[in-house]
Amino acid sequence: MRAPVRAVLLSLACAAALPAAAAAQAISPVLDAKGGYVLGARVNGRWRDGQSIARMVRPGARYRVFGPAAELGASRGGRAENIGEPCTETFRVELAPEREAGEIAVAAAWNVIPRRVIRLSQAAAEGYRDPLRQILRQHGIANPVPRITGAVRVDLDGDGAEEVIVSAHRQTGNGSFTVGAGDYSVLFVRRLVAGTVRTIMVEEEYHPRAKGETTPNAFTIVGAYDLDGDGASELVTRGRYYEGGWTTIYRIRSTAAQKLASAGCGA
Repeated sequence: MRAPVRAVLLSLACAAALPAAAAAQAISPVLDAKGGYVLGARVNGRWRDGQSIARMVRPGARYRVFGPAAELGASRGGRAENIGEPCTETFRVELAPEREAGEIAVAAAWNVIPRRVIRLSQAAAEGYRDPLRQILRQHGIANPVPRITGAVRVDLDGDGAEEVIVSAHRQTGNGSFTVGAGDYSVLFVRRLVAGTVRTIMVEEEYHPRAKGETTPNAFTIVGAYDLDGDGASELVTRGRYYEGGWTTIYRIRSTAAQKLASAGCGA
């Protein structure tokens, strides 16, 4: 697996072993519905990654499958199986039936989409070009070319103020082993904090200069879902590169993004 992806996954896999009591309790696993990857679950008030909870995943459990903004239906899950080399830290659950439009699957009864999630039109998303330019200049790209790839509006924590999540990506290299000067991929949140609009970086990669032997990543928004039943929505993102990809769950609190769990695979 590519080193950056491995670092993301292994850092989560190094969490302390679950106590015996936790192993026996019922949990609500969260899956990436596209690949079946076990992303994780909250156990005793603390998020654990897929490798840590794999033995707790019940074969035959009922999962509710969600698209970007709505529930699609229910599926049954199999046993959590290790997918093997080169991604031995990743576990997968097969869902039946498969739902091609699904993004996230959760074995839970609570309201997973507690507030409306709105995908902005491209014209509306283009309104975030100026914050993007500022971010890029701050990271050494003197003449940025803003390319917004998506934007979502949602009230993440139910305080009545909506956040906007924005993704942007520019790739002029070959996408495998080279990057062009000024290439980047970013994902950020615009949030009102104490009367001021703040930018919270979630995923980011910058290439002020052209380089060979460099594999660029691309980050995209999956959606916003309450994945642990606390009433607040977590942000789900995907990252990919030419040999693989991964899915990550973030909690947005105040002015920071906290990584809760991640899973994926790549050479």
